[in-house]
Amino acid sequence: MKVDFAKLAAKLANISDCDVKTNQVLAPYTAYGIGGPTAVWVAPETEEGIGSVLETIYASGVPLFILGRGSNLLVADRGWQGVTLYVGENLSGWKIQDRDARVLAGTLLTDLITATVENGLGGMELMAGIPGGVGGALRMNAGAFGQEIESVTVSLRGFLFDASPFEASRKEIDFAYRCVPSLEQVVITSVHLRFNSENVAVLKERMNDILALRAKKQPLAYPSCGSVFKRPPGYYAGALIEEAGLKGEKIGGAKVSEKHAGFILNLGNAKAADVYALIRRIEDRVLQRFGVQLEREVKLIGEFE
Repeated sequence: MKVDFAKLAAKLANISDCDVKTNQVLAPYTAYGIGGPTAVWVAPETEEGIGSVLETIYASGVPLFILGRGSNLLVADRGWQGVTLYVGENLSGWKIQDRDARVLAGTLLTDLITATVENGLGGMELMAGIPGGVGGALRMNAGAFGQEIESVTVSLRGFLFDASPFEASRKEIDFAYRCVPSLEQVVITSVHLRFNSENVAVLKERMNDILALRAKKQPLAYPSCGSVFKRPPGYYAGALIEEAGLKGEKIGGAKVSEKHAGFILNLGNAKAADVYALIRRIEDRVLQRFGVQLEREVKLIGEFE
């Protein structure tokens, strides 16, 4: 089906409080700093605006990509031939009352964790340093050191891709290890979180210890998507990659970190094709050497190969 993207962009521009562009390059909105243009870019500033945008997009039949803070994805060099719905800085912020927080999906997770710690609210402090937005964290049930966002979630709301309103409590959501199947077709707009009241100084110490540990063990000097692969049952992806002799392996401007082999770095001039080729090489080598099929944590957007 041939799509008149200019006509679709004009329709979306008629929706109030929406920033609409055509051929917007996605690289600046990804943690990797990699990615070609999207045919149409739309960034609503309200939850209601997202519903209106989804209604228009669904009626057009155009492929849709939801972009949050871009921390766990790799956008193809040719970009995305469809609509990118941005739910990032345009839809961020929170309100804290007692032990509860109402948070918009585009809020940076690190900003929220800092705010909750400063308010004496525990439950996410061990997740300090995890990149990305709150919506993305919910979509993948982000977590670290025994804490997951599931444990503080009360309920969330948003829209299905057909613009139908969506609301669910924690009990209705199938949170699992780094995946939440029931949210795969949901555009999350906001979440209600509930924390534990704890001593601010104790929480700050925990948070700072985690941040120091991340700085020591993780390669933070170059752009990356974080952990490229999920942890295989009974193994650690980084250890398997290192034992397969791939630490420091390079293709083009992409390199397996010598500090933590679970990370692939953009040395400054990497293309998506370089990163993808390195992902495939790692998968093949680890499978041949150990019989373990690594599962990707990074999401691929657009056409590869």
